[in-house]
Amino acid sequence: MRQIFFFFVFGLFYFTNLHAQGGELLVQQYNQYPYDHEFYRTWNFDVFVQPHISNAMERNTKARINLSVGGNVHYKLAKSSGISAGIHYHRISYQYQLANDTSIDRMRFLRVPLVLSVYPLKRIRLSLGGTYNFLIKATGQAPPATERVFYTQKEFKNSIGVLAGVSYRVWRKWSVSVNYMVQKKSHARFSRQTQNFDGIAVGFHYTLLHPTQKNAQ
Repeated sequence: MRQIFFFFVFGLFYFTNLHAQGGELLVQQYNQYPYDHEFYRTWNFDVFVQPHISNAMERNTKARINLSVGGNVHYKLAKSSGISAGIHYHRISYQYQLANDTSIDRMRFLRVPLVLSVYPLKRIRLSLGGTYNFLIKATGQAPPATERVFYTQKEFKNSIGVLAGVSYRVWRKWSVSVNYMVQKKSHARFSRQTQNFDGIAVGFHYTLLHPTQKNAQ
């Protein structure tokens, strides 16, 4: 699934930059340049809620649904491209599927993304970038423990990740997105706990400034 998603996003990036309609053709069709279709503003901001289903990689675990929240700041670099950064409160949990272990691990991260975006069509934004994930806390109940305990920094640490996604502006300041997320840390590969996660997320975004309103001169 993740390979298909990445190939899809990379293919759209490639098509947009090398084979997409040129500026003159867009002017003929819409009487506008590519950047007129999305963010007129040099700066913009959004807040979001993001249900996602994430799981541990290479472990016998079951994915669980979580909810992340946060905000992003967008800066227009050129006519049809931009860069975004943000702060996200990101939660991950999964359940072990072992004969003697059905406990649930729960993690809380402060995620800081840095993402490059392109706008190939009027309402569509394609995004690809990386994240740094600051661990807030991690808890679990590894056998033979009978109560939930806090994991130490020996089990979980800060990690890096990759984001790839497609966003569609539905109406005025509202948009939805679909994202694939990978989060990895090469640490204690053969331990019970893992630092490697992936998941699919659906985001609901509210843009603070109207994206199709020009900056005041």
